[in-house]
Amino acid sequence: MKRKATLEELAALVGGKVEGDATLEIIGVASLEEAQEGEITFLATLKNISRMEKTKASAAIVPPSLPPCGKPVIHTPNPYLAYAKVQAFFSEQPYFPKGVDPRAQIGQEVKIGKDVSIYPFVFIGNGSQIDDLAVLYPGVYIGESARVGEGTILYPNVVVMDRCIIGKRVIIHPGTIIGSDGFGFARDGFRHVKIPQVGMVQVDDDVEIGANCTVDRAAMGKTWIKRGVKTDNLVQIGHNVTIGEDTLIVAQVGISGSTEVGNRVVLGGQVGVVGHITIGDGAMVGAQSGVGQDVPPGQVISGTPAFPHREWLRAQSLFSKLPEMKRALSALEKKVKILEEAVSRQPSANSHQQTTICGKTDKEEKA
Repeated sequence: MKRKATLEELAALVGGKVEGDATLEIIGVASLEEAQEGEITFLATLKNISRMEKTKASAAIVPPSLPPCGKPVIHTPNPYLAYAKVQAFFSEQPYFPKGVDPRAQIGQEVKIGKDVSIYPFVFIGNGSQIDDLAVLYPGVYIGESARVGEGTILYPNVVVMDRCIIGKRVIIHPGTIIGSDGFGFARDGFRHVKIPQVGMVQVDDDVEIGANCTVDRAAMGKTWIKRGVKTDNLVQIGHNVTIGEDTLIVAQVGISGSTEVGNRVVLGGQVGVVGHITIGDGAMVGAQSGVGQDVPPGQVISGTPAFPHREWLRAQSLFSKLPEMKRALSALEKKVKILEEAVSRQPSANSHQQTTICGKTDKEEKA
């Protein structure tokens, strides 16, 4: 059954102010182009205001500065955030726990909480704990002495290895592995001797990890993903890394071992980070950057090797002009060479002066 809400109720949900019919009933949310009658849409910025004229939506979420547009609206300082909250309201489905499917394999001394959903072909190792309201989809593997927190969702084929801890309300998408061995080897001549990875991974509350990510267990101690971290797909986090609260990590980022990433950091797509460095709170790293040294708090950097973003932009503006600059430099080098050769063929002023003086002296002597 579809959810419904009045504009007044939605405005209260997002902390906005209604302009128009507050009793208008809304049954869903959609984009400006796709919205139909009974749905609400949103306008994130005024640059798209022309698209408002064509939308079929019954109402819209808009910035406070938008002039009257002929339909009821909810004014809010952050329409995109409001859209996210309204979309979550309409997308939310009632939860009906399915219990433990008989085709799941449960080890010895496993503790399972209330109202869980454990689907077919889930494996849970000895001594592990699954807390209330957790959902484990088909193919999930939980190792021994691991813990999955309350309300956490593990999508198909997620792996949580031995002794790893997953907090409350965590979402881990398909194919992700938590607690694989860290990449640690010691040299013995030309051979590489594996260093046992005996630590664990701790994922705190309200973390979301994308599909096909890997979070390595620590060599000793723990790899730690703190509260509120969100990662995209295909992210690699090395052993003993610490990721601070509310940090965002975009797709294909690789973070090498023992690096400490602060709170509220943003790492753009395909960023590579070397090991044993610190990225300070609030720093931002542009896509495809290579970070090879500590980053101060609040710094915005880009490039490989990464350096301050504004300087990188200036450097990028020159890149396309390099061939032209090279041709101009080559031409200047030729002109300078010609001038140097011309100068070298002429007698110097000092030599001419000395010859004249010597000539006068000779005449005077003859006289």
